[in-house]
This record gives sequence, C-alpha cells and structure tokens, in this order.
Amino acid sequence: MPTTAASSWWSAEMTGRPFMEPGLEEPILVIDEGRRDKLPPGKWVRRHLFNSWHNTLVTVLLVLLLGYAAYRFGLFLFVNGRWSPVRRNLTLFMVGRYPREELWRIVAQVVIWSGTIGLAWGVAIAGASFRASQTGVAYREDPLLTKVRRYWGLLGLLLLLLLLTESFGPLILALVAIGVGALLQVIGKRVPGQYADLMWAAVGVLAVGGYQIVSGFHGRGWIWMATPLALGAVRLVGRIAWTDPRRERLMQLGVVAGVFGIGYVAYSMLDLEGVGWDHWEGLHLNLIVATVAIVLAFPLGLLLALARRSSLPALRVMATSYIELIRGVPLISLLLMAQFFIGFFLNTTTPLSALTRAIAAFTLFTAAYIAEIVRGGLQSVPKGQIEAGQSVGLSPFRVTRSIVLPQALRAVIPAMVGQFIALFKDTSLLSIIGMAEILQVRALVHAQAEFRGFGIAETLVFVMLAFWAFSFTMSRESQRLERKLGIGER
Repeated sequence: MPTTAASSWWSAEMTGRPFMEPGLEEPILVIDEGRRDKLPPGKWVRRHLFNSWHNTLVTVLLVLLLGYAAYRFGLFLFVNGRWSPVRRNLTLFMVGRYPREELWRIVAQVVIWSGTIGLAWGVAIAGASFRASQTGVAYREDPLLTKVRRYWGLLGLLLLLLLLTESFGPLILALVAIGVGALLQVIGKRVPGQYADLMWAAVGVLAVGGYQIVSGFHGRGWIWMATPLALGAVRLVGRIAWTDPRRERLMQLGVVAGVFGIGYVAYSMLDLEGVGWDHWEGLHLNLIVATVAIVLAFPLGLLLALARRSSLPALRVMATSYIELIRGVPLISLLLMAQFFIGFFLNTTTPLSALTRAIAAFTLFTAAYIAEIVRGGLQSVPKGQIEAGQSVGLSPFRVTRSIVLPQALRAVIPAMVGQFIALFKDTSLLSIIGMAEILQVRALVHAQAEFRGFGIAETLVFVMLAFWAFSFTMSRESQRLERKLGIGER
C-alpha cells in the first residue's frame, strides 16, 4: 500500500472515520474487531458458554455452585437470620450515639442534601442539554427504568433499612427526601442553560447549609456560606453589559464585600450552636469522612501530579518526595500520627478535633495515590497535542487546562474511582483511633447484655451490605461514564 494510503488508513483507524482508498469513490469502513461480537443473549451464551463439552461442563458446575450459594444466602437472609440486633439498633448503626434530642438535625440534613443532589442533577442536565443544542446534537435523558438499574444497589439498601425499621418515621423521611430531590431536579432542569452556572451557587449554599444545620451556625461558618453566594453574585454582575470594564470590576468587588459583610453580621447575630462533628458516628460518619476526603484529595492530587512533571527542579523534588513518602507508609500509621503528632506542628490555642485530624490523614494519603494516577494519565497524552496547542498561541496554563487535563483525566477514570472506593472502605479504620463508625457500632451492639454473642453473623452481613451498596454504585457510575466517553474504544 502506498505511504499516503497507509497514513490515511492509520488516521481512519485512530479517529474512527471511514477510510477512503485512493482512487475509490466509496469509503472502506474500518471495523474494530472488539465490536463485531454483538450477539443476542441466547446466541452469546451458546457461542461462549456451551461451544464445547468441557465448556458446557464447567458452565453447568458453576451454575449449580452459584445457585446453591444463592439459595443458602437467601435462606440465611429471609428464614434463619436473627436480625433483632440490627432491627433494635438501626438508629445506632446509622448515627451512633448522636444525641437523640438533636436527631431532627440529621433529618433536616438528609432532606437538604437530597434536595442539593436533585438540584445539582437537574442543573447538570440543563447545562448538557444547552451545550448539545448549541452544537446541533440531540440530547436524550435516561428513562426512569435506566436510572433505577443504575442505582439499584442503593435502592436495595434503602428497602432493607425500611424493612428492618420498627416505625413509620424512616419511611416518611425517605419519601420526603426523595420528593424534595425530585422537585428540585425538575426546577434545575427548567433553568435556561446559559444561566446554569448561576444555579451552582445555590447548590453550594444548600450543601453548606445541610452541613451547618447539624454543626451549627456560628464561628467562621459564615465564610463557607458566603463563598458560593459571592461567586454567584460575581457571575450575575458579569451578565450585565458594561461599557466600562473598570466599573464592572469595582461592582464585582463591592458585591463580594457586601455578601461577606452580611454573612459575618448574620452569623454574629445568630450564633446558633449545633452538634460538633466529633459527635457524629455510625454510617453517617463513614459517608461524611469519605465525601470530604474525596473533595479535598482530588484537587490536591491534581496539583501534586502537575508539580511532579514541572520543569522547576525544587517543585518537582518536593512533590516526588511527598508522593513517595506517603505511598510508602500504611494508612493506619498516618491516622495514629495525625492523632498524636499534628498538635506539635500547629501553634494554636484551640487544638484540632480528632475527626479533623483523621480527615487530614485520609486526604493526604489519598492525594498521593491520586497524584500517581493522574500522572499516568498525563503521560498518555501525546506530545503532539501539546505542540498543537502551543502552535495556536495558547499559554502553558491554557494548554494544560484545555488540552492536557481533559484527556488525562478521561483516561484514568477507572483507576481514580477505584481509589475513591478504597477510601470509602478504609473509613472503617476510624474505629482503631476510637471513633464509632458503623463497624465499631457493631461492637457496641454486641456489648449490650441481650445481644452479647447473639446475631454476630447478621450484623457483619448488614455492615457488609452497607459498604457494598455505596461501593457498587460508585463502580456502576464509573462504568457508565466510561461508556459515554468511549474509554477503551476507538
């Protein structure tokens, strides 16, 4: 084949476009071998599982073994299981020894955060629909049945909790939370796409408000509440057509100062105490620690990965030393060091809470692994992409932000989500430093006189199902994102 034809074939193979043989009017489609095996389920089973006598034998034996295991597990769950330790202590598993007279705060937090997720989901759909319409691409939202299949792990856990409860309160809470989330999702979807970014300020306010409804509206909490409001106000001022750029900047500065000033005065007048997060326990604690650590570790890991590839020797050496040091130390060692040694390095009269130190350890540990994952993605980006960005006059920052990082992060989604799942499961180590997360709550349950040595397997299975439901949902969402972005396909 001539060189021009070979290069054309390679271009077609890499881009997925039809290959045009020189001198021909019709294109020759380049078919990926991995996509040819699209068979109906029945034919696929016959071709891959019953295509020979030994494959048939292995298939039958595995089906019998799995069927027997499923039968025994179902018998344990629905017939022989002694679930009274879980049923009688369901609140303890969820929130630990949280003050019972303050449980309304947890209820309000669940409703507010459900609305936050719904609004964020709706705004994301509105933004995606707007961008699709701008490019002339039809946007199709997943039907309800598809969404149920995506989240069936969490829905199954919710159903299990409702079956184990002894009152109608959790059922009412679940219905209200789902209703609020669905309502705010509808509202978010109706926001015009060009204003979707303004709604993210509302999402931030709801997220902070959901946290502070439990922790209290006092201290420096006004900074966290005022920050998303200030960002939204700046974006709103930017929507106005200004003839003088200096007046626009002054107006934005004035709006930011006004928002922060009002927030400070309002919090000074309110000063409502709550329940500090050192008193948060149970599954609630696992979810909070994992969420906060993921949110903090991702940008830190991203910066570390970029610093490790920096052309500045000092920055590169510091980032490399940090990553290799943290990756070589067990997480439990970092948790213990955070509890006993952080106070020596901070010159403050108010010591950090135990949970704050634990979150710092989780964040620093996960950031090191995220940095290595992202560095692998950065190395997968061809140098030609960077040179192309430089050739059109983009600054190094714009090249990294607009060309390198999107491709790098797209390539490492599976590994990154796997690290987040590992972080969520590692929150069970909080029990070693004296925090009553859900696994430690199980020990508290069996310390009760009526359940000492009773239902041990059942409580272990319940904790296992709780961790599995969230981990499985994160894994499924990762797979869905991979399919949408075409990772692993050409």
